[in-house]
Amino acid sequence: MKITNQLLLAVCIVVACTRMFSLDDFLFDPTTIDKYLRPEDFDSEWGTRFIIHDSLIEPVTLVSMGNRIYGFFVRGNPDSTTHNQVSILYFHGKDENINRYWARVEYLWEMGFNVFIFDYQGYGKSEGSPSGEALFSDGTEALYYLRSRIDVDASKIVLYGWSIGTFITTYCAADVLHPAAVILESAPASITALLRDSALLNLTGSYVTDTDFDNEKRIADIECPLLMMHGQADDFIVFERHVHLIWDAAHEPKDSLWVEDAGHDDIPEILGNEYHREVINFIATHVLQ
Repeated sequence: MKITNQLLLAVCIVVACTRMFSLDDFLFDPTTIDKYLRPEDFDSEWGTRFIIHDSLIEPVTLVSMGNRIYGFFVRGNPDSTTHNQVSILYFHGKDENINRYWARVEYLWEMGFNVFIFDYQGYGKSEGSPSGEALFSDGTEALYYLRSRIDVDASKIVLYGWSIGTFITTYCAADVLHPAAVILESAPASITALLRDSALLNLTGSYVTDTDFDNEKRIADIECPLLMMHGQADDFIVFERHVHLIWDAAHEPKDSLWVEDAGHDDIPEILGNEYHREVINFIATHVLQ
């Protein structure tokens, strides 16, 4: 690929101004709100159906780094008494807030699983500002909270991360507590890999950010079953540049779901019922048996 003078100039500006530029500005794109789950605040493109009864949705407030963070514990579909022995801690992506990801909660609830989702610092109603340190702290507090609930079987907690949420997933699974299983969807290999995509240089992630986001490094320290899914048409976290860096470093048992026509954020919609079957089968095989 030919590198133009304009691109070289842009790269030089970034390299010369690393003290003024932070990749954190790219990593986090939160929206703040004063109330969750109001239908008028939802984009129709998110596909939210509002199918979970209010009696099954419990608001939760935690404290992380002195800031209050907000989330919801959703009790699994009562029609699935086997599956709701499992609780999924869901780490969402870089955009918006919990509302944006409520359709994902609905998918997992339909499968029968309990789900705990929360907003990182600076997202939704959560206080503070997002950063790598903040997100790792938030994830740690969320995991300890979920394990502390008397209605949660701590041996059947599954960590599920989407996009930037995969970095918090692997951090919690490798550095905090080993869960029963891990699910990674649309996972970047590392900040360094993202820089290579955008700047075409072999810069390390630490050169422009203090955020220690590195799935490739941490995946080797995860000692539980892994389900990894990625859209082969993903033009944000490009399949060929990220997936195998993580997959090849991961231990068995590991299952893969490479979806030919899916992009970065539409795997469940592209797969439909197959998405439900794959997640259920993975958890039934590795967590419930």
